[in-house]
Amino acid sequence: MIRTSLKRTFSALALLSLASLSSASQAPSQWYFGTWNCLIDGRNAQMVWKVVDDPKTSCNGDVCTTSSGVAIRGWFNDSGSRWVPLESPRTVGNDFRFTYTGDRTSWFLRYDPSSRSAVGNTVWQSKAYPLSCVKG
Repeated sequence: MIRTSLKRTFSALALLSLASLSSASQAPSQWYFGTWNCLIDGRNAQMVWKVVDDPKTSCNGDVCTTSSGVAIRGWFNDSGSRWVPLESPRTVGNDFRFTYTGDRTSWFLRYDPSSRSAVGNTVWQSKAYPLSCVKG
């Protein structure tokens, strides 16, 4: 009984995993998605935003179910250092706010579609620093 139940569960998980592979590609695009070449306080940096598959699995005893889903993920790399996650993206028109998780600060960019660039600032120790990015 348990063996059959586990076999069904794993088969269902495999099918759900395959179904979720296409879900990230079906999410609507935002202007900030993609790779950006940036300057942060005069230093070269890169920023990436994309939609990723984000399945959720829950179990009740030996029976598990997985539902497909998507999430928006971002990362920032300052002068070739490690990639730091970005979170809480919020847009209003061409204004983009998000949180840099390295020091839990709020960052801001305003996008200009004609130049495919964005200008704004970061905040560190309560002081604003310039941030500018061009879509790569």
